[in-house]
Amino acid sequence: MSNTCQENQSTANISLAQLTQQLDAMHIAQLTSFAYGLPPLYFCREYLEQDEQTAIGHCLQRLENGINNQDFTLDRLTVLLAENDYYDDYEARLRLGPELV
Repeated sequence: MSNTCQENQSTANISLAQLTQQLDAMHIAQLTSFAYGLPPLYFCREYLEQDEQTAIGHCLQRLENGINNQDFTLDRLTVLLAENDYYDDYEARLRLGPELV
């Protein structure tokens, strides 16, 4: 991998971290779902049983992979954050299974 490619990848990762630093796991999971064109709670369900940091790590890895594979761009993620409605942590969990709240 060339230095330029590594630098671009590193810049994208830093920007992704900055873009998501204030978001909780359920919010990042919904962003990941939107990025891949899936229903908003798709990844929330997958990561529901995991602790917050593990779920965030898995979602960020999926987002990084999507950017690296050119499935979507960081700019697209920024638009998705601004344009879509997101459930807060409590409501996402309630919609996935009221008995879990």
